[in-house]
Amino acid sequence: MEYLGGFAIAQSLSAAQQTVQGEFVANSLHGSFIYAGNSEDPIFYHVERLRDGKGFCTRCVRALQRTRPIFICNVSFTKKRDTGKGKENIQHASPMPPGIPVPEDMCTFGDEINSPFINRSVGVLDKGGQRRPEDKCFHQWIKANGTLSPSASVQVHQAALAFMSDSYFLAGVPHSHGIWQFVETPISEFHPSPNGLSASTEKHTEIRRPHLEPPEDRAVVEEPRVSMMVSLDHTIYFHNMEYFRADEWLLSEIQSSWAGNGRGLVQQRIWTKNGEPVATCIQEVSTTWTPYPVLLSNFAITDCY
Repeated sequence: MEYLGGFAIAQSLSAAQQTVQGEFVANSLHGSFIYAGNSEDPIFYHVERLRDGKGFCTRCVRALQRTRPIFICNVSFTKKRDTGKGKENIQHASPMPPGIPVPEDMCTFGDEINSPFINRSVGVLDKGGQRRPEDKCFHQWIKANGTLSPSASVQVHQAALAFMSDSYFLAGVPHSHGIWQFVETPISEFHPSPNGLSASTEKHTEIRRPHLEPPEDRAVVEEPRVSMMVSLDHTIYFHNMEYFRADEWLLSEIQSSWAGNGRGLVQQRIWTKNGEPVATCIQEVSTTWTPYPVLLSNFAITDCY
């Protein structure tokens, strides 16, 4: 169930990709979660051709389950442009944070075999040094679990990246306030492999995961606790698709610029291990938390995508 949002995003993109010519590559996806889905019923994807132009194409996709839309998105496609002689080509990009070591590859990933992707947490970086929520950045390495076919198209790698972009996104809001406990822990917060965490740098502090502590130490929660998290929307802007593979390490940086009225805004930037920016993502989430100690059985988290 935890992966349902990622599947809806990735499969909606894949469905739209199948309706455009091969030279078109997605440059953006703007989606909204409408109704809660489930992992039992099939999902049908309805693609509407909104526009077929020379340089851009637009598709609208509805992910339907039991005739109700659980996810709706618009996907924009573009061709790689040849600026040509005498044409201006404006370029700039935010640099990847320096000094973050790339995780070592391992032959086997143990319990992670059942996970579609792998993540290696680096930690929290306080850019302002004043512990303000809006200044905290959360870094992790991500990649597909397993090697994709050498013949896999850019479109396949885009769909895999779209799936992984939904990982850990929600937790950026409560974690920026130092709230680490969950009533029901999202699957992205589990690291079953003994090698599940990357070594922090000198500038990073560890992302706390109290749920990995022995059960006897967590019978009663002594700290604020996230009781509900739901994605409201999800936007991806794709960059430099020719530079990346989804089965190679990608660095994700998550930062929340605003939270209030039961909602929060989170931004995510993704680079290749060589520092090429490949995606910028934005998500609005709805979240609530309990400010007092509660027994573990007192609450149940809602469907979380």
